[in-house]
Amino acid sequence: MATLSSTLTLASSDLTSDTLALTTTTTFTASHTSGMARANLTSVSKVTKLSVLDGDADVPTITGVVEGTYIDITDNHGLKKRYVFTDAGASGAGDGTVIVAGTDLGANTAVNLGRQDLYGGVCVQIADGDEQRDILEQLRVVIAHANGHNGSITAGAVASQADGPQSTTLTNPTVGESAVFHIDAANATWIHVDNTGDAAATNSQADHVKIVSKSQFTDPALLYVKNTAVFSSSNNIVYLYYDNHGAEDVLEIRGGQFAYMPLVTTNNIFAYTSTSGTIVEFMVVGTEA
Repeated sequence: MATLSSTLTLASSDLTSDTLALTTTTTFTASHTSGMARANLTSVSKVTKLSVLDGDADVPTITGVVEGTYIDITDNHGLKKRYVFTDAGASGAGDGTVIVAGTDLGANTAVNLGRQDLYGGVCVQIADGDEQRDILEQLRVVIAHANGHNGSITAGAVASQADGPQSTTLTNPTVGESAVFHIDAANATWIHVDNTGDAAATNSQADHVKIVSKSQFTDPALLYVKNTAVFSSSNNIVYLYYDNHGAEDVLEIRGGQFAYMPLVTTNNIFAYTSTSGTIVEFMVVGTEA
């Protein structure tokens, strides 16, 4: 059993003319704690980018390089789309086609490949001779397709082909909503995604640390969190936010500071930092759901 007590005290600066004194104590009792944990925060932004490794590198449209490879993207409403690449030169399905068992990916159909995991995916058609930048540009066009995210994600045009990483920035066109989208680069089979941590690399909610999972505790529950860095007015600042539609920052902690905050147990809470390599400590006091 965990018990926390907080005391609020008010006092006057001049008791002879303005007497004011109030002391109140509140006790919070919970059945469980999550135990103290530490996390290394490396993501320094909530801006979501999708990048390729080398914009001007040719990508031959051969089976296993493009055909049937995919990447999953989830908007902040939880709508997940699997974007699957097809080979135009072998009559692969066109942009925006939703994959079913017999959909032609190029040299094969989804059913012939036994790729049930592709069913429901949205096709992005690639031509022989396309470069990594071209594939990224085509993908961003299909994201806007009626069968893609259809407006819940706006992907910026990719710059003209260039050597090295190139990216598109994903934003949310809806006023009052954030764009902390989830790009599952770690599990993508599209091998040209830049998932190396480069400054221009993929950066999304997948790179942020989940501090507390939703529905893990019942209301009320308290989060203790500490920034272990040395105090600085501009570096190693820790930011926390809930993954709801707004996803606004709800807490900012500078080096050496700690805080307690009540949790909204219906949403996950994530953390990122102003400076890569910031270590944060955290613990939940509450009752497990």
